[in-house]
Amino acid sequence: MNFFRILAVVFIAYLSYMAYEKGIELKAMGTNADGDGIGISFLGIQTAERVPEGNIPQHAHGFFVFSVILGTSGLLLLFLPLIKKLVPSSLKYWMRKQLETD
Repeated sequence: MNFFRILAVVFIAYLSYMAYEKGIELKAMGTNADGDGIGISFLGIQTAERVPEGNIPQHAHGFFVFSVILGTSGLLLLFLPLIKKLVPSSLKYWMRKQLETD
């Protein structure tokens, strides 16, 4: 397997894990925030300056969804060589059957 592909999968897995942890942190906080709201930062980058208390669970769900999308992307990148081997042969078989019926 290509070294850069493995490195990319590890990096994507790390980002997915960090997004999941941020979602858990926000979910645990719930609606208990001091003042008007909270600021949300991810990996040192501020994503939202002031989030009202009622919107904190929605941001937690957003981080969970982001984590799932990143994890799925990492798995697809990891299994890409296997997918490339399996898909073309099945597509050729399907196309051959379609041409025979026409």
